[in-house]
Amino acid sequence: MTAVLQRTAPPTTAQGWWAKTVAAARYEYLMQVRRPALWLVVLGLIALRCASPFPPGFTSTTDHTFLVADWAGNFMLCPIGVGAVLADRARREARLGLNDLLTSTPTGIGPRLWGKAVGAGAASTTPVAVAWVALLGYLTAQRGAGVIPVGLAAFAAIILPGLVFVVACSVTVPYLTGPVLYRLGLFGYWIWGNMVGPRFGIPTPAGTPFEAIGEYPAGAWFHGTLFDARQRGITPTGGEAVLSIAFLLLTALAALVITQLVLTRRSPS
Repeated sequence: MTAVLQRTAPPTTAQGWWAKTVAAARYEYLMQVRRPALWLVVLGLIALRCASPFPPGFTSTTDHTFLVADWAGNFMLCPIGVGAVLADRARREARLGLNDLLTSTPTGIGPRLWGKAVGAGAASTTPVAVAWVALLGYLTAQRGAGVIPVGLAAFAAIILPGLVFVVACSVTVPYLTGPVLYRLGLFGYWIWGNMVGPRFGIPTPAGTPFEAIGEYPAGAWFHGTLFDARQRGITPTGGEAVLSIAFLLLTALAALVITQLVLTRRSPS
């Protein structure tokens, strides 16, 4: 009987901020990763972009770093899908009338917010990781096992920072804007800030260290094709690549910290 009670005890009763956050993250991951919409939207956007790889002809290269860097660039649309699916997580509890119930639990605002970011974010990144692993499997069959370590490093440096940035914004900003307006803003920002280069004469962070598609790490560390940065006459260095990644991660951290402070102030308890 004691063993059964121990196994069925709610995870949120565990003492400590970290234990509560882990329990919330596990719950959010299992809830999010089972959503068919997540897989359909994210994999659909990846397939749409990779159906016609860009730049043309890069798949014939024998340079593994160049190859995986340009394949990573062809995953540039998947953060839009991740953000679109995640946007309703902030308002879900309110829509279901769960706010009072969640507030009465011992979990607290901080663990719930960070657990949501980590768990739902990891779940939303899972289809991207699965697609990338499948691609590496295909490239390994064609080019040999040397593609694998380069491919894993490219995922961590080029794709993942932008996903972390979008995840953090998608579980925080909709508290202020609502999911519909956020999705429209995310789409507009992603196109303007990452895909509309300086050649259009519009002020944009595209081609600077402050874009989110990983062009600087791709160019500096993997010799990937440069588009907007080259239009600005820039060949990224390793330090600029580190700056680009740090900007995305610190912005994500700031979004979560500020949201936690605001929600804590609004809380009646």
